[in-house]
Amino acid sequence: MKKLLASIATFTLFASFAVGCDVSSPSKIGTDEYYVQIQGEGEIKDKSRYYTLPTYDENGVEKKVTFTSVKPNNEKLKENAFLRLYIKQDDKKKTDIPDTEVKSYEEVQKDDLPAKTKEKLGG
Repeated sequence: MKKLLASIATFTLFASFAVGCDVSSPSKIGTDEYYVQIQGEGEIKDKSRYYTLPTYDENGVEKKVTFTSVKPNNEKLKENAFLRLYIKQDDKKKTDIPDTEVKSYEEVQKDDLPAKTKEKLGG
């Protein structure tokens, strides 16, 4: 009985650890993080809303990114919101990042921005 309880406890521990790891977003694996502040309404093309904005990595290195909003009905993203973009670039030397290389994004708070990025985004 003790072995069964120990096995169940061990399984529960590992299962909770696995859930805590962000396995729900495999598109983030092997990506670089960049940060952007939403400005403007973007541009509607082919029934999608595109934004082209300056983005910065954790060291404050700037690149220009184009990405597609995933909001329903092409709603605008929240003005002045900060986003963390997950980008998988084929050529990291390029200064323009097309929307096909943006794998995912999420809104973050200003306090969550890396220090050098916060400086570049006016923080």
